[in-house]
Amino acid sequence: MADEPEPQAVAPAQPETSVEIHDSVVAKIAHQACSEVDGVHALGGATSRALSSLRGSEHRTTGVTVDLRGTTVDIDVTMVVVYGKSIPQVAQACRDGVRERVESITGLEVKAINVVVADVYFPEAEAGVQGGPA
Repeated sequence: MADEPEPQAVAPAQPETSVEIHDSVVAKIAHQACSEVDGVHALGGATSRALSSLRGSEHRTTGVTVDLRGTTVDIDVTMVVVYGKSIPQVAQACRDGVRERVESITGLEVKAINVVVADVYFPEAEAGVQGGPA
């Protein structure tokens, strides 16, 4: 009698499931990642920041737009950079942070991250306004 292979146990078929991630979720993740980059003063252009202030609080996706197509995503970020910081370095740090965070949290593939610097923030100008006349 030859050794016959034993029958293999077959796992029961798993029902197919899916997870849908809305573009607003990706935008919030990208917003948070950019907000943590040194040299980013604010996200959004002047108009979007003004509208956010009228709402009474910082909107968590201001300055971030997302184009979600299946399992890939393109992200556009508009920001204000602190004067004296290297704009290319700040933009690259933002791209790196957004890509790492979005891909690790969502599992989506980030195809492109476009950065627009809409303004420069001068910290000493604000300090002069807050200090007032001597």
